[in-house]
Amino acid sequence: MKKLVFAIFALILFAQPMLAIDFKAAILKPNGWFFRHEDQNGTVAYFITKENIEQGGDFSTGLTVNVFRGLKDAAVDRGQALIEQIASKMHAEKWAQTVGPFREFGCDVRDSESGMHYLAIANPKTNTLYLFIFESPVANWDAAWKIGKQIMDNLAIDDGV
Repeated sequence: MKKLVFAIFALILFAQPMLAIDFKAAILKPNGWFFRHEDQNGTVAYFITKENIEQGGDFSTGLTVNVFRGLKDAAVDRGQALIEQIASKMHAEKWAQTVGPFREFGCDVRDSESGMHYLAIANPKTNTLYLFIFESPVANWDAAWKIGKQIMDNLAIDDGV
């Protein structure tokens, strides 16, 4: 019953289908939110945001996804080090787990202005690192994170990429 209620809630909240991203992933995009793709200096970035960054150039609530392919060092090591650095600097608790073929590292950070949920997903088979960052102003964090958690909990990534 709990899963059915969750599924109905997710369908209502996320009326649009999942975005199929060109790194062979699917990410929920809430109805009325915006999508943007950038490719700069070998790093591919995707944004799913509450605000239209095409107009204002930035956003306050949304998801950033950075994809790092062809790393010279191990994606697992890079992801772990990245999260450890963020957690150490911001005095945040970090976590790690294995999910299927992926290694995941994460932490949650809050300061006086914003809340951020960091998730680094490393694919050791392809040596690709995905960095997901959901952020929102602290004043709106609780409401924003209800949406952000749905997005983060329903990520789908092809392990062949």
